[in-house]
Amino acid sequence: MPVITRVNYGQSASISGLAGAVSLAGSGRGVWAIEGGNWQMAAGLINRSDAAVHLHEEIDSVSYLGEYYELNSTKGNSYKCEVAVVATPLDELNIQFTPPISIPKRKLQHTHATFVRGLLNPGYFGLDAVSEIPKLVATLEDPDLPFTSISVLKKHDEKDFTYKIFSREPMADILLDSFFSVRQETIRIDWGAYPHYNAPEEFAPFILDDRNLYYVNAFENAASTVETSAITAENIARLILSRFFSQLLLISSNLGSNSDGEILHVDL
Repeated sequence: MPVITRVNYGQSASISGLAGAVSLAGSGRGVWAIEGGNWQMAAGLINRSDAAVHLHEEIDSVSYLGEYYELNSTKGNSYKCEVAVVATPLDELNIQFTPPISIPKRKLQHTHATFVRGLLNPGYFGLDAVSEIPKLVATLEDPDLPFTSISVLKKHDEKDFTYKIFSREPMADILLDSFFSVRQETIRIDWGAYPHYNAPEEFAPFILDDRNLYYVNAFENAASTVETSAITAENIARLILSRFFSQLLLISSNLGSNSDGEILHVDL
């Protein structure tokens, strides 16, 4: 269990039970990937949605102006919408919300992903040949170990592989040179991959302002995966259908409130 949670969440087995169970689910057989990269799933969904995508542009402020939200970007553009959905962790961003929102402080667990094309040094692992090195080398919780896991992403030929290394700290060249007998290309990515779990978890609200500002990533305090995020996004879409569009329908039919004056919502 400690090895699996380190590989999947970069953390020890002290994480919450649900996150641990999700981590275990991702360690067995029956795990699928899209040939050519899982990014194609997101790209395909965007293409099918016929949405307008603004790449390399960040939102730096969201303001509710009575009847609509105004979103201002780092490129100086302004967008107006009646419903806004935040689908990225807010923990390390500096988006200004007006009126202000309140969410619990949450630390992200940073994972350093290092991709190397080359050949591992079997001597570093106490072995005689590259063929003896497992496709996945995972480690226990030990501060003296410099990496969490090393796995084979692709085998080009017997002396040419692409590897993925997960670690909690950046991998220096001198350290990589001790791992590898040949290193042709190296790519380093530092990313806030998932929350740093600390049970019992305190969750941010899915509705940030009691109006139509939604937060998909609130669920990540329970578990952080592509699959759970997709389910959460679907439920946010259902909330929008229920809360926003049913309000318009009910108000237009003069049925906007019940006997207690509360807005009626269609349960989807």
